[in-house]
Amino acid sequence: MTTTNDLQAPFGVVDMGSNGIRFGIVSALARHLPVAYEERAPIALLDALTDDRSIPSDVIDQVITSFLRFKTLCQDAKVEPHNVRVIATEATRIASNSQEFLARIYEATGWTVSLLSKQEEALISASGIVGSFNHVNGLTMDLGGGSVEVSYVMTSNSNDSTESHIRVSPNPVSLPYGAAALKKRLVACTSSQETENLYQELVTELTKAYETAQLPSSLLSKDGYKVYMSGGGFRCLGYLSMAVKAQDSLAPRKRPNRKQVYPIPIINGYSMTGSELKYLAEFYSHKNPQDLMKKLKVFRISKRRAAMIPASCFLVCAILQVFKIKRVFFSEGGVRQGFCYQLLPLQEKKKDPLLEGVKAYTAQSHFALDAAEFDSIFAILANALPEIYLNPTHPLQLHRLLPAAIHLSNITSHYPKETRAFVSFHMPLASGPLANIPGLTHKERAILSILLTFRQGGSVPDPIFYSIQGLVGRKGISVCKYVGRLMELVFAVSPLHPGVGLIKSGLSFTAIVTDADLSLIDGDGDEDISNSSSESEDDEDEENKEIEEVDDYPSMQLRITLPQLRSPLIDSPAVMAVIESLDKKVNTKKFDMDEDRRRLNCPNLFSIDIVRK
Repeated sequence: MTTTNDLQAPFGVVDMGSNGIRFGIVSALARHLPVAYEERAPIALLDALTDDRSIPSDVIDQVITSFLRFKTLCQDAKVEPHNVRVIATEATRIASNSQEFLARIYEATGWTVSLLSKQEEALISASGIVGSFNHVNGLTMDLGGGSVEVSYVMTSNSNDSTESHIRVSPNPVSLPYGAAALKKRLVACTSSQETENLYQELVTELTKAYETAQLPSSLLSKDGYKVYMSGGGFRCLGYLSMAVKAQDSLAPRKRPNRKQVYPIPIINGYSMTGSELKYLAEFYSHKNPQDLMKKLKVFRISKRRAAMIPASCFLVCAILQVFKIKRVFFSEGGVRQGFCYQLLPLQEKKKDPLLEGVKAYTAQSHFALDAAEFDSIFAILANALPEIYLNPTHPLQLHRLLPAAIHLSNITSHYPKETRAFVSFHMPLASGPLANIPGLTHKERAILSILLTFRQGGSVPDPIFYSIQGLVGRKGISVCKYVGRLMELVFAVSPLHPGVGLIKSGLSFTAIVTDADLSLIDGDGDEDISNSSSESEDDEDEENKEIEEVDDYPSMQLRITLPQLRSPLIDSPAVMAVIESLDKKVNTKKFDMDEDRRRLNCPNLFSIDIVRK
């Protein structure tokens, strides 16, 4: 199948998969692929196949009825008839009456269905994963009902307009071991030996896939591969992991009997380590599907999907025997999103989906910053930070999260004072308006949330506030609080002309990196987060342990220089109160200075000095 660029927004896409039929209307050919509407028709074509692999007539009627509904919705959204694409995958591909099925759809709706080959499905699935993240460098695996696709993706940072944005496996592999298909085969096994034979079959075929995909050596670290997983079968394991993690590392110790909920119930960007995946797969691979249907109560896992968990875990156990996995990232992107992503012009593909989505959102507000205001604020904050914090390799990713925070920093300023921080806190989370913006891991959503919270005054009375902080770690919280408080000061000086007004006022910031020993420094939030998750770096996941080195968090002093001539923009009591309390608000002594640190006279991660010219 060749994906053409003749579609114009708004356009509709129908993905006729094995476990369900997904429909969406995309409102713009932009990097964040804004969806105007989407829904899923619960028609499992693979389950419906008869013994001779034909799709029953009554099921075909259900599909046609759903398609006619989608066609009406397209008309309501003013989607031109030629701007609708319908694609089909494994179940339709293997159906014995596939041609009759597609002919009946065309006769009833006028829609031509494009039947993807195995290789096309694997490539488009990988593109869907790329579309849901900013940069992807690792293996991609998509588990549908009828098949599992294995490939790899490497994205480029090059600005060369002639250079392809992504590099994918020249030989993507599609194997007939989807969650529904594998469940049927496991049910058919009448002895442990037959089950073992099926497992060895999986290992053999996955080993062939490993060799066929020609994985670049640069993707393999000493701890294994990063793997990006999509498809309903894998996403189900992600939601299951959230439930397990909520009861484990994220449970506040102050309320041990209270049922906990993972704080960001968004599957896209959720991650876990290879060891966590192994534990989950081994624990559930031998569970009885019927028992899980009856007893498993987990957010976003239906009874039907719960019954497929053992089959999905059975497959994952075989995957882990063949592929050494360091970390798994879950993606919402699939065939439908991959098709849309492939429609984008090359320069659009290279943009950051987070920043494009944030700009589109803030453009609707009267409180959006203009280009001069944004540039001024960014320059001010960059001057108040050691250069390392804006390095693209830094674990906090401020090089992209800080611009996003600046664009969003004034959106809630007209709200009642007691609600500003609360609304800002939720903005990038599951309950906020940015929940559907791609390009964010859960840790990045937490970082952005904390930046915006402290921009608007500090901690909020929300049960998940400290769990969100726990996703970032103490040093990260300290940096986010520092930057957020600086943004608060920038807007305090000149609230209606921020950035530009501060520069004109004569107030300036200078960051002075000190040579302090930071081995015992790990700044806190406004409250003691030891009562939530990540009590210290020792409690953080393997990835954070690996990358949050002392050198990433240099101790520094911020010198705030006041102009020689007094100015009402700066010397008014309201503004001076913000300036004079900044050090205290950034360094909350009650929690930052325990007995050992006081005894050793350890410095804070940030210190603030105020001088006048």
